[in-house]
Amino acid sequence: MSVNQFVLEMGRSSFREMQLTAQGQEDLADGEALLAISRFSLTANNVTYAMFGDGMKYWNFFPASSASLGRVPVWGFAEVVASKAEGVAVGTRVYGYLPMANTLKVEPVKANAAGFRDGAAHRQEMAAAYNHYSVVQPHDSETEGRVALLKPLFMTGFLLDDWIADERHWDSAYVISSSASSKTALSMNACLKRRGGVKLIGLTSARSKAFVEATGYYDLVVTYDQLADLPLEASVYVDFAGDPAVTAGVHNRLADLLKQSIIVGGAHWDAERTAAPVALPGPKPQFFFAPAHMARLSAAWGGAEFNRAVDAAFDRFAHESRAWLDVVEAEGFEAAQSAWKRLLDNEVSAKEGLVIVL
Repeated sequence: MSVNQFVLEMGRSSFREMQLTAQGQEDLADGEALLAISRFSLTANNVTYAMFGDGMKYWNFFPASSASLGRVPVWGFAEVVASKAEGVAVGTRVYGYLPMANTLKVEPVKANAAGFRDGAAHRQEMAAAYNHYSVVQPHDSETEGRVALLKPLFMTGFLLDDWIADERHWDSAYVISSSASSKTALSMNACLKRRGGVKLIGLTSARSKAFVEATGYYDLVVTYDQLADLPLEASVYVDFAGDPAVTAGVHNRLADLLKQSIIVGGAHWDAERTAAPVALPGPKPQFFFAPAHMARLSAAWGGAEFNRAVDAAFDRFAHESRAWLDVVEAEGFEAAQSAWKRLLDNEVSAKEGLVIVL
């Protein structure tokens, strides 16, 4: 297939510097397929991928044209437009991990009616969860946009809910979430709310407080300048913001009442960070790597049962999200650059779900 192939790249040390790079148009080799990317979401989660691009190897999924540049992964939909891969037919629509590009060459393995895995050598050292492409039926743009915006983040929330429930020996009265308006935090708290048995506190900005309260997932919403008012009760802290000042405020307020401190994301990507970690009262913050917990839970439950449980829970959450999330589409690479910069500048309201159409 002859098509102009482009990808957005950015500075690995300066996320605001972006360029549109032409990709090669080599013929497919045996075992390869070409995906035409049609729709992907942009959220604070993608900023987290860039923040942890080196340490968590997110830059490695889609190698850039130079060592100083990176290709931030996104979640979205694509169609197979050319294939020399067994079991992968032209016209197949898939959902999965993509670059901000209009095409992606993959090397499908273990293809079946449900999907395939990209067997490209450079992707094998990373978590398998990011290398799977699910076959999907075409849906209306609003539904696909909502899936692209929420499903990858919901998976993390679902896994956190299960993990917190399994670790009830913490015996905590509260689960406290920073960046409470973020989609991952909302996902986790929706699951915890349905499960019951613990009170939920959301930390957010004054600007987002009304939105967070209106979702109905939190028992108490506290702004960042009110951390000194947090209830002095046994608590688990889940950090979706990645803001050292917020984390310090929670730890200093609760100290040994804090039973666990979990690092999930970096929604506050531009927060001031010290050169060396500061010792905090209470437990040492621990990073939560969702793909590892996904593999653990899938093995324990069985893959089919795990997928059924996730899909059922996600369908409920996606339906609920219609009350508080608007899918906002924009078209083209310029729109993608503008949306990315709006995310970096914290100009995207919690109610906006940004989806790029190519």
